[in-house]
Amino acid sequence: MVKKSITFQLTTGVIIIVLVSMLVMGLIFIQMFRQYAFENREETMLTRGRSIAEMVNVSASGGHMWGMGGLMHNLDILAEAKIWIIDEEGNPTLMSGMGHGMGIGRGHMSNMNNSQPLPPEAEQVIADVISGAEAVSESFSSIYQEATLTVGVPVKDQSGQITGAVLLHAPVAGLSPMLNRATTILVLSLLGALLLAIALGLGFSRHFTRPLKTMNRAALAMAEGNYDVQTGLEREDEIGQLGQSLDHLAHRLDDTINQLFQEKSKLNDIIASMAEGLVAFDIDLEPQSRNFALSQIMYNGLPYPNEILVQHLQELRLEIDLRRIMEQKKSSTIMKDWMGKKLKFILSPISNNLGAVTGCVALVQDISESERLEQLRRDFVANVSHEFRTPLTVIRGSLEALVDGTIEEDQEKLRYLSRMLAETRCLERLVGDLLDLSRLQSGKITMNIEEIHLPTLLADVLKSLQTLAKKKDIQMLYQGEKDLPTIPGDYDRLRQMLVIFLDNAIKYSPPHTKVTVEAKDLNDQTLTVIIKDQGPGIAPEQLPYIWDRFYKGEKSRKGGGTGLGLAIAKHLIDLHHGQVAVESIPEKSTRIEIKLPQKTCFNSIGFLPLQKDKSPYLSLSCR
Repeated sequence: MVKKSITFQLTTGVIIIVLVSMLVMGLIFIQMFRQYAFENREETMLTRGRSIAEMVNVSASGGHMWGMGGLMHNLDILAEAKIWIIDEEGNPTLMSGMGHGMGIGRGHMSNMNNSQPLPPEAEQVIADVISGAEAVSESFSSIYQEATLTVGVPVKDQSGQITGAVLLHAPVAGLSPMLNRATTILVLSLLGALLLAIALGLGFSRHFTRPLKTMNRAALAMAEGNYDVQTGLEREDEIGQLGQSLDHLAHRLDDTINQLFQEKSKLNDIIASMAEGLVAFDIDLEPQSRNFALSQIMYNGLPYPNEILVQHLQELRLEIDLRRIMEQKKSSTIMKDWMGKKLKFILSPISNNLGAVTGCVALVQDISESERLEQLRRDFVANVSHEFRTPLTVIRGSLEALVDGTIEEDQEKLRYLSRMLAETRCLERLVGDLLDLSRLQSGKITMNIEEIHLPTLLADVLKSLQTLAKKKDIQMLYQGEKDLPTIPGDYDRLRQMLVIFLDNAIKYSPPHTKVTVEAKDLNDQTLTVIIKDQGPGIAPEQLPYIWDRFYKGEKSRKGGGTGLGLAIAKHLIDLHHGQVAVESIPEKSTRIEIKLPQKTCFNSIGFLPLQKDKSPYLSLSCR
């Protein structure tokens, strides 16, 4: 535990840093001191060698070399080194401490040779000195049997000609005591610094960790719910800033928790405002909470008493499904019929952070509308199949009769052929309606834009439908204004739209009634067309669906058709940026009001489609 504490780690780090730093500095110091000692010794020996070289030169020029032998011992002591005197041929003539040589004249120096061979470590030094340069060498001497520092100085006469050399040999071991003393001082200093580093490191570590312990106690207090705790640190460094931040955290934590409770309340509000019903159960399947939408879907009243909710859930027999999803820990979806509605239940288990199931939740959706639309789609398939099957059956039966030869008379054959032609046209109309609706929905229909005089267009439509109206003795009247401004649009598409409305008015109106058409300008930048019949009308609950594809009300089913006409008409009105409204009084009349704008933006192919997912065509212009 001690090894994991910050105090131990900081103290150990300080000691290691001091120790490594002192070792590096000591090694550098020892190396520099050794280098300085050797350089100082070399310079001293060179100075003394130069002095001895002058003495040798004077003695040789005066003919006193015979006295040099007695002087060599004293020079050896003064120079603190062994002295060799070399002649100009590189041969030693005098060597201190070896018992060689005597004082002779210069003329006789060259004849005096040492009886022993020249050591190999001195050959390079002598060669450098004889060439006129001072030389320094550090090597093991085979003569003195120890490591020596050797310096060589040339001996020159008055004319500067080299007449010999002086070599001084000093043992390197003479420097070792001084280096040993320096090493001892370094080790003692290192031990002292290490003890001081331990003491200072412990003090610094405790001073550093004391506020950390204070902050730790404050954090533990906050974890227990005490948000009034303060560290009380007034330092200006990073630790003080951390303590102040912890104090600020304690001050703000209470506000944050309050905000969390507020967010929880907002979440409850969101759940309460959901369009889907939501009810949560505990592990015993007792309802714990529900939202407002649940009562609207299942009860149609507020408040939704808990005992009534339990009763409804028992009637729906959800208990088995709820227990199953809690046992399997998997969500499930089931369908239930309830009070004339189609309800979809999405059941999901509720688990805690350990994975244990603590309850379940049921999401309730009213899918009656989507089921109705799905039924409409199924009805469409059935209607289209029936519409295709009937003319195909007639055509097939007529063809079989003609092929078998059952019909032999020309008049009868003509009647069968006419019937086949009529059924083929019926099929062609049905396919054309389907194609028109598909093109309108895809926004790819071609538009031929021109200025249209609405009264002329209405007169053309009324004239074309007069024959159909006379068959039922229905009177068609135009009561609109004749002097109306033109509107931009596609003549054929507008004519198709008006034909659909008027054809329905004639088809479903009883005989001996009338259909009125009115066109007027209400000074609101639109022209209004009103079509009114005296037919059976449309039930109020069916009005929202008359524009759906393939929708056929009960009364319209008796008159045939595929339910595509009004859907096509609505798309044509939208394509011209118009509006349409329907008012109907059952068993009395139906009134259709169409508004077409007098100025509309369109493109070179057609008007801008109203679908948000369709992109505009080419460049825009307005009329």
